[in-house]
Amino acid sequence: MDAELEGVSLNSYAAKIFSNHVQWERYERKVGLLPMTEAFLSEVLSQLTDQQIVNLAQKLEKQKFRNILAFMKNSNSVEDFVEVMRAWLTVSWMQQNLEVRSGRYHFKIQHSLGAKWSLYVKTLISELSQDILGKKADISIVGDTISFVFAK
Repeated sequence: MDAELEGVSLNSYAAKIFSNHVQWERYERKVGLLPMTEAFLSEVLSQLTDQQIVNLAQKLEKQKFRNILAFMKNSNSVEDFVEVMRAWLTVSWMQQNLEVRSGRYHFKIQHSLGAKWSLYVKTLISELSQDILGKKADISIVGDTISFVFAK
């Protein structure tokens, strides 16, 4: 499905996925990203209140992701934003689905880290889309699935 959306063969799409991993890994240490286990992250999140998670996403992580985008790309275009988001989601092993319909990006993200991770991702994406793109994202959460839509 994603290969069709991209308009490329499955082999080309697989090569692009590998390229995204290499591209992201080239930057991750330079921009201060660290790998950690799902169990560790889940435990840390369980000890935070919802308000603490929202504050971290708004005040700390939003600026960090703005810096990552600026470091990896030369512009704040919607396409660059989507590319960096997809790279982050891919290397974070979160399942994702992206469709472009009626001039809007439709993202679905699925993970296994629970409601607090969903709150973090929702807050971060809401803040980033507003600040970087100047576009409001429509975001909904159902279980461990986060859906968001914003204009192209």
